[in-house]
Amino acid sequence: MDVYKEQNVIREQTSNDRFAKIAVIVIGFIVAFAVFLLTSSFGVAGLGLLLAGAALYGAYYVTTGFYNEYEYLLTNGEMDFDKIIAQRTKKRLITVKLSTAKEFAPLTDESVIDESASIVSADDNTGEGIWYLRVEHKELGDTYILFTPNEEMREVMIKFFPHQLQAELKRGE
Repeated sequence: MDVYKEQNVIREQTSNDRFAKIAVIVIGFIVAFAVFLLTSSFGVAGLGLLLAGAALYGAYYVTTGFYNEYEYLLTNGEMDFDKIIAQRTKKRLITVKLSTAKEFAPLTDESVIDESASIVSADDNTGEGIWYLRVEHKELGDTYILFTPNEEMREVMIKFFPHQLQAELKRGE
């Protein structure tokens, strides 16, 4: 029987993200105004309008790029972590086989993460409900994946972990 489970998590924006969006919009308007004034002084206002519009569109395109979400996709023991940028671009962060899982636990202040390992962050940026999955990846080696799975996703994932890890998780409940 095939197993397929999908979960989307929207990344919360930080105050730095909001500040950067405002800065990009302000710069976009300044550039558009300056380009229009400069081209108007040379008698090519039509070109100025076109370039000003392009500057404003560029600012819009950049600011919408701050809207990100993550997609967790589990298919028959293989899990994909994708980043979706502004609902227009999908980028694969990592694909892992859950049979290579070494650890799976909530991320707390007491959690010990090996500094020499690779870290892939795909959490919702709220600081709550973050779990880490430690796996052996074929290209990255020892890898920690930080993400925000819901309870249903966690239950399905555990079925594909090695038996030793499943037993450890059952003892910890």
